[in-house]
Amino acid sequence: MKKGKSRLFVERLLAWWESNKQQFPWRKESDPYRILIAEMLLRKTTARQVATIYKDFLRFFPDPKSLAEASIESLEIILKPLGMYKVRARILKDLGRVLVTKFSGYVPRSKHELLSLPGVSEYTANAVLCFAYNKEVPLVDTNVIRILYRVFVLKSDRKRAKDDPKIWRFVQEILPKGRARDFNLALIDFAHKICRPKNPICSSCIMLDICSSPEIKERLPGQLS
Repeated sequence: MKKGKSRLFVERLLAWWESNKQQFPWRKESDPYRILIAEMLLRKTTARQVATIYKDFLRFFPDPKSLAEASIESLEIILKPLGMYKVRARILKDLGRVLVTKFSGYVPRSKHELLSLPGVSEYTANAVLCFAYNKEVPLVDTNVIRILYRVFVLKSDRKRAKDDPKIWRFVQEILPKGRARDFNLALIDFAHKICRPKNPICSSCIMLDICSSPEIKERLPGQLS
């Protein structure tokens, strides 16, 4: 992969994000617990749905101790708008319990320990490391994979591409030094606003001339590199 294209991609993405960033309450947080809760709630649902309950959730369960002591019923009530609320309630209560019993009520700083928490995936662990502890780590999900495939034709041979170390390494390599948080958020917002799964806004995309997507080339012949 040409380094020049990667560098241009990063520069354009960050410049675009400065005037297109989405505003959500958890993005203003620096507390590791509040960021961890946001990432847990964001799984398999939309940011807009999470925004409707996020503040209330933290009002009722402001720390690991209150979460550990919460009744399943009270958790289910507040989580119901997100769907899968019974599963979410059980996992979050277990999360609070482990944070209290194993980590004295603190969210751990190491990836290994974060991955030992109930329901925490590699994405969630890295999100906490990046957004709470300012670590230079990548975030890879289906949205990021879609962007990388379209722009760089970066493919995975794995059944689950988001578990492919090759994809994670690529994003790690192009992370702009000192701006991992901005870059990761920019990818999230770009996937939501421009490089959407269906009906991407290709004609006005800032990556149009460097995008290598076969499907977009068919739709906009002669406009891509």
